Amino acid sequence: MGKLISPGGSEAIKAAGVVKAFGGVTALDRVDLTVGSGTLAALLGPNGAGKTTLVRIIATLSKARRRAGAGARV
Repeated sequence: MGKLISPGGSEAIKAAGVVKAFGGVTALDRVDLTVGSGTLAALLGPNGAGKTTLVRIIATLSKARRRAGAGARV
């Protein structure tokens, strides 16, 4: 995949190393996402892929878990 943010452009959304588990089920495992300011992005995937979980974390409605060494940042 090519670089989506032009040189000097800004990031509207940046998530790095996001981890989220529910009990013994890992919903997100070190997910990275960067969306440039002024761009349109779609989050696609099958049922149970973690799309809603990631959006809830980005919207600060849910908290990500930090895995040792991952340094999760949203």
